[in-house]
Amino acid sequence: MIDGLKLTMTGEELRKRLDERVKDHERRAAWYKAEAKRDPDPNDEYDVGLPEHMCEYEEEFHGWRAKALAYLRAHIEGGEVYRLGSADLAFGEILPERPGIVSQEEYEREHRVGFSLERIAKEIGRSGFGRSAIAEALAEHRQTAVAAGARDTSRKRRTRSVAAKR
Repeated sequence: MIDGLKLTMTGEELRKRLDERVKDHERRAAWYKAEAKRDPDPNDEYDVGLPEHMCEYEEEFHGWRAKALAYLRAHIEGGEVYRLGSADLAFGEILPERPGIVSQEEYEREHRVGFSLERIAKEIGRSGFGRSAIAEALAEHRQTAVAAGARDTSRKRRTRSVAAKR
């Protein structure tokens, strides 16, 4: 009986997959290192450079992942058979990388409420509804305050006239 979904891989297969991931992270680290120093092309309006601090973070992250996966790769026994669970697959990045569109959809699903509120706020701002609603509320508040003040004034007059009659 097998407990859950586990993948069986030989040590050689696992080393090969880890080697691919190490090289991919090394390529990404090198790209971010170069991107941090690159100036945008002034003749291309669509060429924008990434912020240096962002490039430094990504370079450091991918460099660390490359080292961590290389360490794992060095400690895999080639002749052994490994049973890998979902945590092993995720940590070792053994499964193929998700396409960007799938990652984006998953991110949006997890943060749906925030995106909905942001979208609603943008719509209110674009339509002018927000500004007119605030102006209408302020005008109504002023009218209510004026009416309440008038009632208070007439009440005071009545109180004075009743007191004067006594």
